[in-house]
Amino acid sequence: MGTHRADGGSRGVSRGPVLAVVAVIVLALAVVGWVWLQQRSKDRDSAAASSCAGGSVTLNVTVDPDIAAPVKAAADKFNQTKPRVRDHCAQVAVDPQASAAMVAAFTSNAAWNPALGPQPALWIPDSSRSIELMRVPGLIGGTPASVAQSPIVLAVPDELRRALETAQVHWADLAKLQQGSLGDAGLAAWGNLRLAMPSGDASLAVATAVGSGVSGTDPLDDKAVHSGQVTSAISLLAANAPAAKDQQSALTDLAAATDAAKATLHAVPANEQQLRAYPGLTAFRPSENGPVDDFPAAQITGSWVDQTQNSVAGLFADFLRAPDQAKLFTDNGFGAAPPATVPVAARAVLEQVNQVLTHPVLGVSATVLLDVSSSMTTADGNTTRLANSIAALQSTMGVMPPEFGMGVWAYSKDLDGTNPYRVVTATAPLTDAQRDKIGQSLGNVTASTAKPDRTYPTVEAAYRTVLSNYAAARTNSILLITDGPEDDSTVTGDQLLADIAAVTDPAHPVRVDVIVIGGAGTQTLQTLAQRTGGAYTKVDTGSSLAFGTAVSHALTTP
Repeated sequence: MGTHRADGGSRGVSRGPVLAVVAVIVLALAVVGWVWLQQRSKDRDSAAASSCAGGSVTLNVTVDPDIAAPVKAAADKFNQTKPRVRDHCAQVAVDPQASAAMVAAFTSNAAWNPALGPQPALWIPDSSRSIELMRVPGLIGGTPASVAQSPIVLAVPDELRRALETAQVHWADLAKLQQGSLGDAGLAAWGNLRLAMPSGDASLAVATAVGSGVSGTDPLDDKAVHSGQVTSAISLLAANAPAAKDQQSALTDLAAATDAAKATLHAVPANEQQLRAYPGLTAFRPSENGPVDDFPAAQITGSWVDQTQNSVAGLFADFLRAPDQAKLFTDNGFGAAPPATVPVAARAVLEQVNQVLTHPVLGVSATVLLDVSSSMTTADGNTTRLANSIAALQSTMGVMPPEFGMGVWAYSKDLDGTNPYRVVTATAPLTDAQRDKIGQSLGNVTASTAKPDRTYPTVEAAYRTVLSNYAAARTNSILLITDGPEDDSTVTGDQLLADIAAVTDPAHPVRVDVIVIGGAGTQTLQTLAQRTGGAYTKVDTGSSLAFGTAVSHALTTP
């Protein structure tokens, strides 16, 4: 039998569905409210922007003079769009300044020079090389991207261009032609190549390309740039270059020459766009990969740049790279921006190249101090320490260029009367006669019967002699080869260091390299090498590759 509700009762309503409906309504209202607030915020921002409530903001752009015209034209187009960045009305102001001057300003600790215009929020120099040279931590935001490019070439008369192209001259060949003759290119009457190397990015680019060509390293790295081959090649370019006040003057003189063969200069580094101003000159560029001026746009993040300016800088940099602006650059002789960042050598490498261009080093002038004390007769592989040392010296001398210099002293104790050393061959350039003299002299070197040696007084005497006969435009060095030292002289280590310091002349530096074969060496010699910029090397045996490499490095590295 069914049951019934109690009398007077009422049907209850479940709370769950009611709460769910309420929650949905609240959520919907919240969403509607959020959307309304967002739209209201956007409307406020749009209204503020359209009215420039935050005022105006100027983006100061400093550009290399070569590319100033198309960048200014692009800035005019950009400004005509009346750009807005949030609540600011933006405009771009372009100021041409030489890239080298900007590098110097950015890297100095001095106050900003007002002659360089306002401090920029966007900088477009001639090349990524300039970016590397000014690379100050935290001063550039992101990776600067190119806005245009122009290959680095040699500006030459057309007759020379045809000859160089026919001879298939490479970057690595330029140093040889600068020193030697254009006869190999069919222009014997021209004499040697007279390539001017005025200070600036184009000369730096050419010198770096020559270094890459000589070393086979692209981009040129720190190890290669300090090698003897690269230093010698770049030095030959600089030392044999005709005098030139600056690039523009050199180009003007070259274009004005009436007899190219007899002109004071034959070639000037430049980019192709720069040659448009000199219709009488043509461009020679070796067929292999070469440097370019890539005009990268670098956003500056210095304390003088606020967030709004930084935003405008990004917008304008993108505007410059947009296809609509391409014609502005091509009409001015530039090529389209490369699709990827152009690889360049690191700052330290570029600085070293500039250092060699400014102060050419035409090789090494080395004085070798060879220990001939009785301990050098110790068996060392299939022969003795002394024999291995002589063989390494003769082998290295065979590959040293003629512009390098070399001489040999033998030393022990009382080797020449009471003198601890004997000059086997005086240091001089490695002509054929000098090579023969050294070779014959080394062949006659024998070990002394004395076990102790007098290394310290020998080093001091050699140092003073090198200073007295200083070889200009070369790295003057002393190479000490010993299996000790076992010095029993009255000269202490501290006295040697003090005596060397007393006669050191910063204008005439002398490098001291030390190689110790199987011996303990001394802290004095290690300190002396460090102070003079030399290498201190210890090897177990003179029959090892490490020993031969150390000798070669000391005698061939400027």
